[in-house]
Amino acid sequence: MNKKILSVALLATLGMVATSCQKENTLDFAPETTISEAGTVYTVQYAVNGVLHSESFQNEEDVDALLMRLMTLAREGYDVMFFDNNYNPNALSTKEVVSYTTSSDAEATKWSKEKMKDGYTVHISYNQSNNTITCTAYK
Repeated sequence: MNKKILSVALLATLGMVATSCQKENTLDFAPETTISEAGTVYTVQYAVNGVLHSESFQNEEDVDALLMRLMTLAREGYDVMFFDNNYNPNALSTKEVVSYTTSSDAEATKWSKEKMKDGYTVHISYNQSNNTITCTAYK
C-alpha cells in the first residue's frame, strides 16, 4: 500500500513538473481562428553589371515592378540578366537560345517574364542607335 501511494505521488509530481515546463499555457489554449492566405512566393535572382542580387515577392505586380526597373537599368546602359530561383530545370531540357526585340518596355517585360517562368535566364540589352530592347533567353 505504501509503495502504491509513493508511486502515485511521484507520478503526480512528475506530471506537474512536465506541465510547468510547457511554453504555452495549457489551460487557456484555444485553436487559432484566423485564416491566413498562403501566397505564392517568387524568388528572382538578377545581376546588374555582374553583381548578383536576389529578391522574394508575394505577388505578380511586385515581380512586374522589378522587371520594369531592370528594363530602365538596361536603357541606362547597365548589363542586366535575371532568372527565377524557384524554377527546377528538367533533366531533359535542351540548350536553346531565344531572342525578342522591341521598343516597348512593357512588351519586353511581358516576354521576359514568360521566359523566366519557363526556366530561362534572360539577358536584356538596349541599343541606343535604333531605340530597341533585345531580350535574349538562355535555357
